[in-house]
Amino acid sequence: MSAAPVRRSLVDEPENAGRTTATLLGSLTSRLGAIHMVSGADAIGSLVAGFVELGRAVSQTAEGARLRRALERGRPGFNGTLIGSKLRIDDWASTMTASPVLDQLRNDVALLLADDLEVALDLVPIPGELRGLREDVREPATCVDFMVGLCAFSRELVSTVDELAAPTLEAPGRFVQAAGVEEVDGELLR
Repeated sequence: MSAAPVRRSLVDEPENAGRTTATLLGSLTSRLGAIHMVSGADAIGSLVAGFVELGRAVSQTAEGARLRRALERGRPGFNGTLIGSKLRIDDWASTMTASPVLDQLRNDVALLLADDLEVALDLVPIPGELRGLREDVREPATCVDFMVGLCAFSRELVSTVDELAAPTLEAPGRFVQAAGVEEVDGELLR
């Protein structure tokens, strides 16, 4: 029996401002425009810091805390901490502004599903001339190529992290208090 397909909900959160295709497009074009103003190290550092921030947030969930503990107890956590410390990657990433990587991903996916994208593209200024373009391009890059490549990369990454955590991963369903969360006295709500 196969699992039901995952369904994504791209509905705006009630307490936040609503998104429109034009605002999503504005966010994307702003990021594209800004990339020409920052160094590669700053751009990568901001992404690394964004993934660090996301990892901290996910570690507050039961599944995230379980994965975190497994990685910390095993060789990958020890070696990763050693590399981060000795090569000062931790210091470098700590000084970077964190990109909201998950929000950006969700917003960009919402753009792919927008039924009024053509209208919005006519309204938003498109970034100017792109630097670094070469004339010896053998095959044009496409969005679909990118999505398929990103999917393959993501699956490999998820599979690899799962395998790294496997030797020390606790069985699912076991209740463990997340680190940094105070225990609450009282009756358990059902």
